[in-house]
Amino acid sequence: MQDQAGEPRYSGATPAEASPPCRTAEAAAALRLWHTVADAEPAIFDDRAVHPLLGPGTRRMLALVPGSAWGLRALEGMQPELAGLRGQVVVRARFAEDALDRAVAGGCRQLLILGAGLDTTGLRRPELLRSATLTEVDQPTMQAWKRAHLPPATAQRTRFVPVELQSERLDERLRAAGVSDTAPLLATWLGCTYYLPPPAIQATLAALGRVAAPGSEIALDYWLPTERLQWRPRAFLQGVQLALASQQDPLLGLMTPDDLARYADEAGWRVAEDMSPAQLHARWLSGRRDSLSIPAFSRCARLVRAPS
Repeated sequence: MQDQAGEPRYSGATPAEASPPCRTAEAAAALRLWHTVADAEPAIFDDRAVHPLLGPGTRRMLALVPGSAWGLRALEGMQPELAGLRGQVVVRARFAEDALDRAVAGGCRQLLILGAGLDTTGLRRPELLRSATLTEVDQPTMQAWKRAHLPPATAQRTRFVPVELQSERLDERLRAAGVSDTAPLLATWLGCTYYLPPPAIQATLAALGRVAAPGSEIALDYWLPTERLQWRPRAFLQGVQLALASQQDPLLGLMTPDDLARYADEAGWRVAEDMSPAQLHARWLSGRRDSLSIPAFSRCARLVRAPS
């Protein structure tokens, strides 16, 4: 979705003068952009469009990456976990993008992004805004910040639904925004489940089930509990937990494949695909010349709405 010179194909965005209010959303966006700068071609997921939505400090840091890429790769060769978070961020984005493309090719015209953060679907895929309805769901403060920093043409063609998932009825807010339960939808839910307690995950799946017609899909990612891991990935995840807790973003919703299947079934969904780290690596990282990897705790899944 970029032109020959490598510039994102959108207009009207000016670099943000302040950082987004959600630090984890900005960190994920920075890792997606870092991938296009430091890793080998071809890119698994090209998100150069996110650059102007990053805070000035993050943009300055990323400007240093090209000159130090070789050193980073050497370090990551010795400590592969360092490239694991970047790998899972870009692979989960590609997993969701592929699900979106299949849904649109199959006639789906309702696209829903839960916990949108700095998602750039509207920027990267302007053709979707002409042929489908793109709805972004996020916390009110983060969504207001993003809406103010998007190009006006993109913001005007995107439907924004501010929701606090742990305290508001998602299905009621979606219906009020115009989401129809008579046509299939494709929802993506990335980088979110592990920050929510299990009841909130269950409530979100149930709410989506109440507004999703049969044939609707959800593409999501989730992380395994530490007790399911060997010592090295367990130590890695525990380090991530400590870092996130220090930023007031504790991990509350680590779950097993059985947990996800049970939550899905209770809410009227069926697990159609649940990819392990090895499967994710085989599909998108095998044969690459960089050090990208997938953490042993990271999985991606696709849920399909069961017939009523």
